[in-house]
Amino acid sequence: MENIKILKGFKTPLTGMPDLSVIQIPDPDTVAVSAMDIPYIRPKLLVKENESVKTGTPLFCDKRNNCIFYVSPGTGIVKQIVFGERRRLKEVVIALDKNIDNNQAKKDDFIQFETLSQDSIGTIPKSKIIKLLQQGGLWQCFRQFPSKDTADENHEPPMIIVPLNGNDPFSPHPKVVLENEVPAFEFGIKILKQFSNRIIVASRQSSLDMLNGFNDHITHIVPDFYPSWDPAVILYHLKRSKEDNRSWCIPVEHLILVARFLLSGRYPVKRVVTITRSNDKNPHMIARQGTPVKDLVGTLDKNSLITTGRFNGRAVEPQSHMGFFENTLNIINDNQEEELLGFIKPGLTKPTASRTFLSCLSRDPKDLDCNIHGEERACINCGYCANICPNDLAPSFIYKALLSDEIEDALSYGLLDCCRCGLCSYACPSKIELTQLLSQGMDVHYKDKE
Repeated sequence: MENIKILKGFKTPLTGMPDLSVIQIPDPDTVAVSAMDIPYIRPKLLVKENESVKTGTPLFCDKRNNCIFYVSPGTGIVKQIVFGERRRLKEVVIALDKNIDNNQAKKDDFIQFETLSQDSIGTIPKSKIIKLLQQGGLWQCFRQFPSKDTADENHEPPMIIVPLNGNDPFSPHPKVVLENEVPAFEFGIKILKQFSNRIIVASRQSSLDMLNGFNDHITHIVPDFYPSWDPAVILYHLKRSKEDNRSWCIPVEHLILVARFLLSGRYPVKRVVTITRSNDKNPHMIARQGTPVKDLVGTLDKNSLITTGRFNGRAVEPQSHMGFFENTLNIINDNQEEELLGFIKPGLTKPTASRTFLSCLSRDPKDLDCNIHGEERACINCGYCANICPNDLAPSFIYKALLSDEIEDALSYGLLDCCRCGLCSYACPSKIELTQLLSQGMDVHYKDKE
């Protein structure tokens, strides 16, 4: 194993870390496939309301590549197709078939795809694997840098990065995700070797002792602070040439789904998710993909915000559903009341990126809320964003170049190396949404190149 030396990031421990116990969540009344968490997609609907669907039935595809399908995670009837502004597709909602007597979901009626065997994977054409995954709704598990768009099947990646930890500090623990999945994981690694000769499997240092049976497959170890395990951060510290910037990544939970699908020929519908609240430890949950948010979070306080990432997720409503790429819900206090003379208080329990408060001397877990504790001001060139950026960027320089429409300058400052972790926005004392502005700049540049 090789240690990746990463010095910058968010190192403050937080309250609400989920425990390692696991509970099974009953199937809900409805599930949905969301288009809101899929970057760059141009969805084309393939079903209508009140139409019957099986588990694995294509619901919509990507107009940029009509072969890439997004499929139903349950058997039932298309209850509702939800659109947002300008008729943008938000969700396709499926009402699951229920037994009348006990109101339990009926056994899934799967669309059966062709299966592959462990022994023959080395002789199967790569094009056949790609076609099966596209038809089965799992090719989008593979993401390509620098934009993290769906991987181009015609491109051979110089490396594929498999992070064992999710994109959030509270993402499902790899011990829970990989429980009883040794054959599927090993099969997944064999699949990846069909696409690239360099496979990077990265784990947090603290997870190693709990991953017996998988240590032989782990190639790199990263520190325990966020976001050292993000594949974009790992790529930044490992890349050797310009070509490496077009590498792929796939989270370990998606690699397991890909392997299980190819082995069984059936679309896997179960996911491991975590729900976190301050000062409250919840178990890991096994739920059906696309479960309603309200069924997972339970009761909410009046001033609560639900996000799919502590620093870089999207805000979701309780009536919406979990997205394909989402496995964490953070319930954060959204009280925006001003604190009288807060700037002169010692702040023993306040997290700080600038050592403003005495809490910087303590390693006790801290609470984070949604209060920005101020208002947006002009950039003061303090350098806090550069001090916390794990990829050694100067976000304030990139931000100013983007404001001036100097895209070439922004690229020269490393715009495409941004991992969108959200830490520059968190650390900025001027309350500038640096992550959002840099993400928009990356998206505009990528779409202009298409």
